Amino acid sequence: MATDRDPSPAEARETLAQLSADAGAVRYPPLPRWFFAVQSLLVAGFFLAQLLPPDDAPKASIALALCAVVLGARYWIYRDDVSGVTPSLRDMRWYLAGILGVTLACVVVDATTDARWVWAVGAVVVATIVLWTGRTYVATYGRA
Repeated sequence: MATDRDPSPAEARETLAQLSADAGAVRYPPLPRWFFAVQSLLVAGFFLAQLLPPDDAPKASIALALCAVVLGARYWIYRDDVSGVTPSLRDMRWYLAGILGVTLACVVVDATTDARWVWAVGAVVVATIVLWTGRTYVATYGRA
C-alpha cells in the first residue's frame, strides 16, 4: 500500500489484523476430512508395531512414522502454493506432551514389567489424542 501519507491508527490496526489473519490461514490451513483419521491410524499403528517380533518392530515403526511425516508435510507444511510453514510449538505443546507422555509411559511399563499389552492401550490413547486434536482443529480452522 503506497501512499503519500501515514496511515491512520484505524487503518494501521486494520492492516495488522489482516496480516495476522493471513498468517494464520497459511499456518493453519483447512485440512481434508480424512486427514486426522488417517494420522490417528498411523500413530496407533506405530504403537501396535511394538508388539511385533523384535526384528520386525523397528522396520514397521519407521515405515509408519515416515508415512505420517510425509502425509503431514504434504497436506500441512508443504501444500500447494505454500513453500513451507513453521508450526507454532506453543500451539502444539499439549498435543506433543500427550503423545510423548503416553510413549514414555509405554516404554517404562514395558521395560520394567514386560507387560507388552501396554502398547495396545497406548495405541488407543494416542489415536484418541489425535482424533480429539483433529476435532478441535477443524472446529477452529475449518476443513478443506
